[in-house]
Amino acid sequence: MNSKTSIFLARLRRQTMALGLSVLLIPAAQFDVFAQAPAAAYVELEAPQLDQLVAPIALDPDSLVAQILTGATYPDQIAAADAWLNQNMNLPPDQRAAGANAQPWDPAVKGLTEFPSVLDNLAKNTAWASQLGNAYYNQPGDVMNAVQAMRLQAQQSKVLVTTPQERVVVADAGVITIVPVNPALVYVPYYNPWAIWGGFVTPYPGFAAVYPVGVTVGLGLAFGVGIGIGVFGGFGWGFGAWGAGWGGGGVLYGGNTYISSSTTVINHGNFGGHDRGAFEHGGRGVPGGFHAAAHAGAARSAAARAPNGGHGAAGARGGAGARAGAGRPGGAGARAGAGRPGGAGARPGAGARAGAGRPGGGAARPGGSSARAGAGASHSAARPSGGASHSAARPSGGASHSAARPSGGASHSAARPSGGASHSAARPSGGASHSAARPSGGASHSAARPSGGGARPSGGGAARGGGGGHAAPAGGGHHK
Repeated sequence: MNSKTSIFLARLRRQTMALGLSVLLIPAAQFDVFAQAPAAAYVELEAPQLDQLVAPIALDPDSLVAQILTGATYPDQIAAADAWLNQNMNLPPDQRAAGANAQPWDPAVKGLTEFPSVLDNLAKNTAWASQLGNAYYNQPGDVMNAVQAMRLQAQQSKVLVTTPQERVVVADAGVITIVPVNPALVYVPYYNPWAIWGGFVTPYPGFAAVYPVGVTVGLGLAFGVGIGIGVFGGFGWGFGAWGAGWGGGGVLYGGNTYISSSTTVINHGNFGGHDRGAFEHGGRGVPGGFHAAAHAGAARSAAARAPNGGHGAAGARGGAGARAGAGRPGGAGARAGAGRPGGAGARPGAGARAGAGRPGGGAARPGGSSARAGAGASHSAARPSGGASHSAARPSGGASHSAARPSGGASHSAARPSGGASHSAARPSGGASHSAARPSGGASHSAARPSGGGARPSGGGAARGGGGGHAAPAGGGHHK
């Protein structure tokens, strides 16, 4: 009897131990399965697929295209920004801009709050936007070439032409840039991409374009209400800080190649790793006579040369507490009214407000009524970071002058209005009155803020569908 009891107890102990071990090992096995799950692999896209992705944004102004491509790599931030903007559209523009600046979003996402309809379009078409962001991050040169290919097609069909709202400029190298006619206003073009390009592009599955109330879209381009760059230009992430590096195959922010720091984008940490030169040869999706501006590997090379690895310089994000005319790329912590050191030709006072010492450099002009607006900021809206001259808003591809400079050949930045002077810098091209782009009363907000005497949009951009301001390049191309 004792022997049988001993055997029974021994078996019971072994079974209990086995059960206990199995319970302990199950979670460990599950953890191991998840830990070894491979990351999503990026599937390289061919030219027709890239055309389909960029068609809804290809005819937007260059700076807006740059913001969209970078912003699309942050789908979660896009959703959060869109929800925030819908809740705060009734705020005055300056409060809305300051509120966006305080958010923990990428500068591109902050900048898209200037263009509510564009942000809404990204948020409501999440599948398309996410794939666009992944494509740009992995194939930046191919995506930039796709935009140029679609512009060439639209130009050949007479859809993309210069209008009173935007100027189309073709550089000697064939690069097509789109910039606002009036540096104080940006008009967002609305169109049906699947109708404009006909059978050349097939509709993206599930894509539904969002148009502002009152905008009717036909077979060509339609424009809503232009929104002034106004107070948004006073922060480092404003419209004028962005550009498209067509030849370099990437987005420019503050005049330098800018790389998204998104951790949700596929293949994070390998920017441009799948550029394949999809448009460097003929074939499906490549228009006849098209010449690729960006070559495979160009984006990675540009990123390697960029300051801080292309992730933005200190102060370029318009950080907390940034004010109008401050927090610009390369202007970390600069505040209105602060006496900053002047360079060659700059001198404090001599018509400057509040005794602000104007930064000089080659662009600063001494004295007189030509002292710049922005309380010491010489390029508050469009000046690139790191002291680089004018390149932040300059569309590349052969245009030798700043994209923020009006085509009349003015030698000053288009986003830098005079503080009561008669410069043509902030003057829309064609010799129009400069009052539209001059800050009223010498305010220390964005240099491209329309004054009460000009064609000033209502509410500085409350209508969904516009924002920002940018002038056409003065040379290196011809208008269409």
